Amino acid sequence: MKTHLLPDWLRALLMRSVGYRHYSLVVAAIAFVTTITFSFPFVAVLIPAVLLAPRRWRTLGLLCGLASGCGAAVLVEIFQYLGGEFVVARYPELVSMEVWQRASEWLQDWGLLAVLIIAGSPMPQTPALLFCALADVSSLGILAAVAIGKTAKYLFMAWATAHYPTRFMRYN
Repeated sequence: MKTHLLPDWLRALLMRSVGYRHYSLVVAAIAFVTTITFSFPFVAVLIPAVLLAPRRWRTLGLLCGLASGCGAAVLVEIFQYLGGEFVVARYPELVSMEVWQRASEWLQDWGLLAVLIIAGSPMPQTPALLFCALADVSSLGILAAVAIGKTAKYLFMAWATAHYPTRFMRYN
């Protein structure tokens, strides 16, 4: 039975690069890619990355937050390029999701502050980013809001992981 959540290739990449100066950049690149592809929650990478290099928790939190902000801005640009009709046609269930409804209400009431709150919370941010793209919200504003929210979240997670590592380790 597999006890770790990371794919083997990703785990091996982290293990190979942890001894080098560019380790934080490798983890930040993973944050960027996971934000664009929304393939899995990045925290599943951040926690093992900090466990491997606990003294780099600040750098990891800051760089990964900025990389997520850049990834979110790129994702909004992609959604805007594809057009709302294409995205809604490909993902019709997204519009009926409760998260979509909540995100759209928050965005209408609070604007980019809602994006910042969603980015810093455990809520999925992709529906909010899609709504922002459909509403033609500035990509620079998205970059700033997501970068601030994710940086706060990742710094907290990295700090907690570095200072209380036994809470984040799995026991067999």
